[in-house]
Amino acid sequence: MTGGTALVLSGSGVPAAYFGAGVIQALEAAGERPTVVSGSSFGAVNAYALGAGLDGLSLARMWCHMGWRDVYRPRTDVWRAVNARRLLRPTTNIAEYALGAAGWTWLLDPAPMRATLARHVGRARLGETSDVTVVLPAVDEVTGTTVRFCSRLPPKRRRDPWFRQVDLTVDHVLASAAVPLLFRPGSEDSRALVDAGLVAATPLAPVMRYEPERVIVVSGAGISRPTSAPDSLGAAIALLADNIAAAALAADLGHAQTVNRLARAAPGSTVKRDVPILLIEPAAPGYPLDWFLEFSATRARRIMEYGREQAGKALAG
Repeated sequence: MTGGTALVLSGSGVPAAYFGAGVIQALEAAGERPTVVSGSSFGAVNAYALGAGLDGLSLARMWCHMGWRDVYRPRTDVWRAVNARRLLRPTTNIAEYALGAAGWTWLLDPAPMRATLARHVGRARLGETSDVTVVLPAVDEVTGTTVRFCSRLPPKRRRDPWFRQVDLTVDHVLASAAVPLLFRPGSEDSRALVDAGLVAATPLAPVMRYEPERVIVVSGAGISRPTSAPDSLGAAIALLADNIAAAALAADLGHAQTVNRLARAAPGSTVKRDVPILLIEPAAPGYPLDWFLEFSATRARRIMEYGREQAGKALAG
């Protein structure tokens, strides 16, 4: 499926999901219906929901009724928190000793999200019969190899080995949203999979393979937004996630804009063509960094309204 509008939903914590849901409502009000949707991190949740048939209003209701207990639970296997074999290893390096003795490699289990999405979205398996093509990128935690799970493959001339056509399920969402060190990795074919938005390319690159007529990129991190120094470990983690996601998206945008310039310079080319790209992002200060995993109906409504406002300004411009 080629042509139409491609929608890119990058992630960066819960506020990015709220912001994206608000933007989606504004796009629907403007008559925009994407034919291809790609999402990573919490943006993958929105992308999956859209592919399953939810509209912007249903998406907003879902987030407003979701608390942290509906998304994740803390680890309870405290007996694995300490790596006994490393604890007994002699060393004079205190930093190496402390890091090696930590047995946990992730902190939160996102298993509750499976039941939550089944309640709000149903147990959808998105395949070729869906009107919307959905792409959910993830990264193999061990090898660093990117995989792009998709409900429909791009044209043969634009495919690469990273695309893998599957019936998308909640398991693919959890893999794409598994922030390294924070969430338990997803799994597929015995491989541990983590959030692609923080490790590899953002979801802009794969949608270009579907040869859309135009692309709308929703950046929850805010590529051009200045911010203040973090004042807590949580804020520092959120800032790290924001910086990595923003840098990756900026690189993808830069590449796409270079291709557009080359296409404009050679208008008769049948290989490359100019694809308009609209970026919708939060302006400074947007929302506080320490809201990275803060679920709140009040904040959800506030940030979704902000997303609608920012989308309205971008569309008007």
